[in-house]
Formats: sequence, structure tokens, C-alpha cells
Amino acid sequence: MCIRTNCKVFLTEEKVKQYTLLSGDQNQIHHDEKIAKQYKYRQPIAHGMLIMGIGAALCSSLLESNVIISDYEMNFLQPVYVNDELQLIVEEKNDLQWLEVKGTVQDVQVARGRVQFQKADKNT
Repeated sequence: MCIRTNCKVFLTEEKVKQYTLLSGDQNQIHHDEKIAKQYKYRQPIAHGMLIMGIGAALCSSLLESNVIISDYEMNFLQPVYVNDELQLIVEEKNDLQWLEVKGTVQDVQVARGRVQFQKADKNT
């Protein structure tokens, strides 16, 4: 059996603003072009945790109801800018013990990660 899915998400200013309100992460690097440029970005960047959250939701949609994510890690290889279209691809790895997550923007890999999962305890 092979598990593979993907999604495309436009990381609009509104999505980033909503994530800021939900997360409490008020860092201006995500909203202010002048501040972003001080840190050598061409424009504001999307929150890494927003990208990870989208990836977690995509992975969770593949799992059975009695399975939970037990470990999740992601490396950001390139900045993801506000208003970029992010494509996330999820594939199974290692006999269904890991899911690999790959993020691209305009065919450039910007993130890679992996998700481990396990059956939930009956008390969970």
C-alpha cells in the first residue's frame, strides 16, 4: 500500500494575520516589509509553525481515527513569503511508520520534514 497526498495553499496576508492572532506570535518579520528587509528577506515571511500546522492537518487526514502523531520535525530550507503558493506533499516511508513531508514554492524545495505516528492508547 502506498500513501501519498498533496495540497496547495496560498499563504495570503489574511492567513498570516489570522495565524498571528491565534498563535500570539507578533513578530513583525511576518507583517512589516521594512523589518523583514532588515533580516535580509525581500518581504515578510510566513510563520514556520503555520506551515507545520498545515502539514500536520494534511498528515492527520491520512491516518485512521485510532492513530495519533507522536513526533513531527521540519527543516526550513528557504524562506516562505507571504502570498507564496506552498505545495505540501506527504508520502509514506519505512513501512508506514513515518510520513515524509516536502514543501515547495514554484518547484523550489523550501521545507522537508517527517511525521511519526502510533496507535493511540485507549485512555488517550
